[in-house]
Amino acid sequence: MYVYVDESGDLGFSQRSTRFFVVAYLCVEQPFELTKKMKRLLKKLHKKKMYARGYNELKFSNSKDTIRVKVLETIYKSEVDIGYIVLEKAKVKPELQNKRTTLYNFVVVDRIMKNIIPLINPMTELNIIIDKSLPRSSRLAFNNYAKNKASWLFKIRWGQINSIMLSNIKVQHVNSQKEPCLQATDFLAGACFHKYEYGNDFYYRIISGKVK
Repeated sequence: MYVYVDESGDLGFSQRSTRFFVVAYLCVEQPFELTKKMKRLLKKLHKKKMYARGYNELKFSNSKDTIRVKVLETIYKSEVDIGYIVLEKAKVKPELQNKRTTLYNFVVVDRIMKNIIPLINPMTELNIIIDKSLPRSSRLAFNNYAKNKASWLFKIRWGQINSIMLSNIKVQHVNSQKEPCLQATDFLAGACFHKYEYGNDFYYRIISGKVK
Protein backbone atom coordinates (compact mmCIF):
# COMPACT_ATOMS: atom_id res chain seq x y z
CA MET A 1 0.00 0.00 0.00
CA TYR A 2 1.14 3.53 -0.82
CA VAL A 3 0.07 6.39 1.44
CA TYR A 4 0.75 9.95 0.24
CA VAL A 5 0.60 12.71 2.85
CA ASP A 6 0.41 16.49 2.51
CA GLU A 7 -0.82 19.37 4.63
CA SER A 8 -2.46 22.78 4.48
CA GLY A 9 -2.40 25.58 7.02
CA ASP A 10 0.36 26.06 9.56
CA LEU A 11 1.30 25.03 13.09
CA GLY A 12 1.85 28.57 14.33
CA PHE A 13 -0.10 30.06 17.22
CA SER A 14 0.14 33.79 16.51
CA GLN A 15 -2.73 36.06 15.48
CA ARG A 16 -1.67 35.69 11.85
CA SER A 17 -1.71 31.89 11.97
CA THR A 18 -4.44 29.76 10.48
CA ARG A 19 -7.17 28.48 12.80
CA PHE A 20 -6.87 24.94 11.49
CA PHE A 21 -4.04 22.66 10.42
CA VAL A 22 -5.17 20.00 7.96
CA VAL A 23 -3.34 16.84 6.91
CA ALA A 24 -4.74 14.89 3.97
CA TYR A 25 -3.67 11.44 2.88
CA LEU A 26 -4.33 9.34 -0.19
CA CYS A 27 -4.16 5.54 -0.09
CA VAL A 28 -3.63 3.54 -3.28
CA GLU A 29 -2.49 0.00 -3.99
CA GLN A 30 -0.82 0.85 -7.29
CA PRO A 31 0.01 4.55 -7.92
CA PHE A 32 0.86 4.13 -11.63
CA GLU A 33 -2.63 4.94 -12.94
CA LEU A 34 -3.10 8.13 -10.90
CA THR A 35 0.46 9.22 -11.72
CA LYS A 36 -0.29 8.84 -15.43
CA LYS A 37 -3.55 10.79 -15.13
CA MET A 38 -1.91 13.67 -13.24
CA LYS A 39 0.95 13.94 -15.77
CA ARG A 40 -1.49 13.83 -18.67
CA LEU A 41 -3.65 16.54 -17.10
CA LEU A 42 -0.67 18.86 -16.52
CA LYS A 43 0.47 18.36 -20.12
CA LYS A 44 -3.02 19.14 -21.41
CA LEU A 45 -3.29 22.29 -19.28
CA HIS A 46 0.11 23.49 -20.54
CA LYS A 47 -0.94 22.84 -24.13
CA LYS A 48 -4.18 24.81 -23.70
CA LYS A 49 -2.24 27.59 -21.89
CA MET A 50 -4.48 27.17 -18.85
CA TYR A 51 -1.50 26.64 -16.53
CA ALA A 52 1.82 28.49 -16.71
CA ARG A 53 4.55 26.41 -18.37
CA GLY A 54 6.96 27.62 -15.69
CA TYR A 55 5.04 25.48 -13.18
CA ASN A 56 6.19 21.88 -13.48
CA GLU A 57 3.79 20.61 -10.83
CA LEU A 58 0.12 21.04 -10.11
CA LYS A 59 -0.49 22.98 -6.91
CA PHE A 60 -3.80 23.88 -5.35
CA SER A 61 -2.61 27.38 -4.38
CA ASN A 62 -1.49 28.18 -7.96
CA SER A 63 -4.68 26.95 -9.62
CA LYS A 64 -7.89 28.60 -10.71
CA ASP A 65 -11.24 27.10 -9.75
CA THR A 66 -11.61 25.24 -13.05
CA ILE A 67 -8.25 23.49 -12.61
CA ARG A 68 -8.96 22.65 -8.97
CA VAL A 69 -12.21 21.02 -10.04
CA LYS A 70 -10.50 19.06 -12.86
CA VAL A 71 -7.82 17.69 -10.52
CA LEU A 72 -10.27 16.77 -7.77
CA GLU A 73 -12.58 15.06 -10.27
CA THR A 74 -9.58 13.11 -11.62
CA ILE A 75 -8.78 11.91 -8.10
CA TYR A 76 -12.40 10.98 -7.41
CA LYS A 77 -12.56 8.83 -10.56
CA SER A 78 -9.40 6.93 -9.57
CA GLU A 79 -9.04 3.78 -7.46
CA VAL A 80 -8.01 5.54 -4.26
CA ASP A 81 -9.19 6.06 -0.70
CA ILE A 82 -8.93 9.40 1.06
CA GLY A 83 -8.57 10.41 4.68
CA TYR A 84 -7.79 13.63 6.49
CA ILE A 85 -6.98 14.95 9.94
CA VAL A 86 -8.13 18.35 11.21
CA LEU A 87 -6.40 20.06 14.11
CA GLU A 88 -8.37 22.91 15.65
CA LYS A 89 -5.47 24.85 17.11
CA ALA A 90 -7.52 26.73 19.68
CA LYS A 91 -7.91 23.41 21.50
CA VAL A 92 -4.21 22.53 21.59
CA LYS A 93 -2.85 22.45 25.14
CA PRO A 94 -0.47 25.35 25.93
CA GLU A 95 2.40 22.99 26.80
CA LEU A 96 2.23 21.52 23.26
CA GLN A 97 2.13 24.81 21.42
CA ASN A 98 5.89 25.24 21.72
CA LYS A 99 6.62 21.63 20.81
CA ARG A 100 5.95 21.82 17.08
CA THR A 101 7.81 18.61 16.19
CA THR A 102 5.94 16.57 18.81
CA LEU A 103 2.62 18.05 17.72
CA TYR A 104 3.37 17.50 14.02
CA ASN A 105 4.38 13.86 14.55
CA PHE A 106 1.27 13.19 16.61
CA VAL A 107 -1.13 14.72 14.09
CA VAL A 108 0.52 13.17 11.05
CA VAL A 109 1.69 9.78 12.31
CA ASP A 110 -0.51 8.80 15.25
CA ARG A 111 -3.82 9.71 13.66
CA ILE A 112 -3.06 8.36 10.20
CA MET A 113 -1.56 5.10 11.47
CA LYS A 114 -4.61 4.42 13.62
CA ASN A 115 -6.76 4.77 10.52
CA ILE A 116 -4.76 2.72 8.03
CA ILE A 117 -3.28 -0.09 10.16
CA PRO A 118 -6.66 -1.89 10.46
CA LEU A 119 -6.76 -2.04 6.64
CA ILE A 120 -3.53 -4.00 6.22
CA ASN A 121 -2.00 -7.27 7.37
CA PRO A 122 1.47 -7.93 8.86
CA MET A 123 2.88 -8.93 5.46
CA THR A 124 1.83 -5.72 3.74
CA GLU A 125 4.57 -3.45 2.45
CA LEU A 126 3.58 0.00 3.65
CA ASN A 127 5.08 2.93 1.75
CA ILE A 128 4.53 6.36 3.26
CA ILE A 129 5.44 9.25 0.98
CA ILE A 130 5.44 12.70 2.52
CA ASP A 131 6.23 16.11 1.06
CA LYS A 132 9.83 17.08 1.73
CA SER A 133 9.03 19.90 4.15
CA LEU A 134 10.65 18.67 7.35
CA PRO A 135 14.26 19.74 8.08
CA ARG A 136 16.79 16.97 7.66
CA SER A 137 17.33 16.73 11.43
CA SER A 138 13.65 15.92 11.98
CA ARG A 139 13.20 13.32 9.24
CA LEU A 140 14.93 10.43 11.00
CA ALA A 141 12.93 10.98 14.18
CA PHE A 142 9.75 11.13 12.11
CA ASN A 143 10.62 7.90 10.28
CA ASN A 144 11.40 6.01 13.49
CA TYR A 145 8.23 7.29 15.14
CA ALA A 146 6.14 6.13 12.17
CA LYS A 147 7.64 2.63 12.16
CA ASN A 148 7.41 2.16 15.92
CA LYS A 149 3.84 3.46 16.01
CA ALA A 150 2.77 0.93 13.37
CA SER A 151 4.45 -1.93 15.24
CA TRP A 152 2.91 -0.86 18.56
CA LEU A 153 -0.58 -0.64 17.08
CA PHE A 154 -0.34 -4.16 15.67
CA LYS A 155 0.92 -5.70 18.91
CA ILE A 156 -0.76 -3.71 21.67
CA ARG A 157 -3.77 -1.85 20.28
CA TRP A 158 -5.12 -4.71 18.17
CA GLY A 159 -3.39 -7.64 19.87
CA GLN A 160 -2.02 -9.22 16.71
CA ILE A 161 0.35 -12.13 17.34
CA ASN A 162 2.45 -11.19 14.31
CA SER A 163 3.37 -7.53 14.05
CA ILE A 164 4.23 -5.83 10.79
CA MET A 165 7.96 -6.07 10.09
CA LEU A 166 9.69 -2.72 10.47
CA SER A 167 11.56 -3.47 7.26
CA ASN A 168 8.17 -3.52 5.49
CA ILE A 169 7.53 0.10 6.43
CA LYS A 170 9.27 2.60 4.20
CA VAL A 171 9.04 6.36 4.72
CA GLN A 172 10.15 8.67 1.93
CA HIS A 173 10.44 12.45 2.01
CA VAL A 174 10.02 13.51 -1.61
CA ASN A 175 10.02 16.77 -3.54
CA SER A 176 6.44 17.11 -4.77
CA GLN A 177 7.64 18.26 -8.21
CA LYS A 178 8.82 14.70 -8.79
CA GLU A 179 5.75 12.95 -7.40
CA PRO A 180 2.35 13.51 -9.11
CA CYS A 181 0.49 11.57 -6.40
CA LEU A 182 1.78 14.03 -3.81
CA GLN A 183 0.49 16.82 -6.03
CA ALA A 184 -2.91 15.15 -5.98
CA THR A 185 -2.75 14.98 -2.18
CA ASP A 186 -1.96 18.70 -2.08
CA PHE A 187 -5.32 19.31 -3.76
CA LEU A 188 -7.05 17.09 -1.22
CA ALA A 189 -5.45 19.06 1.63
CA GLY A 190 -6.51 22.32 -0.01
CA ALA A 191 -10.09 21.14 -0.45
CA CYS A 192 -10.35 20.03 3.20
CA PHE A 193 -8.65 23.20 4.44
CA HIS A 194 -11.15 25.42 2.63
CA LYS A 195 -13.99 23.48 4.24
CA TYR A 196 -12.79 24.18 7.79
CA GLU A 197 -10.80 27.41 7.59
CA TYR A 198 -13.21 29.31 5.33
CA GLY A 199 -16.45 27.36 5.71
CA ASN A 200 -16.38 26.65 1.95
CA ASP A 201 -17.08 23.02 1.13
CA PHE A 202 -17.37 23.48 -2.65
CA TYR A 203 -14.12 21.60 -3.35
CA TYR A 204 -14.61 19.06 -0.58
CA ARG A 205 -17.97 17.92 -1.97
CA ILE A 206 -16.24 16.76 -5.15
CA ILE A 207 -14.14 14.17 -3.32
CA SER A 208 -16.30 13.51 -0.23
CA GLY A 209 -17.53 10.17 -1.60
CA LYS A 210 -13.97 8.81 -1.45
CA VAL A 211 -13.31 9.86 2.13
CA LYS A 212 -13.07 6.79 4.37
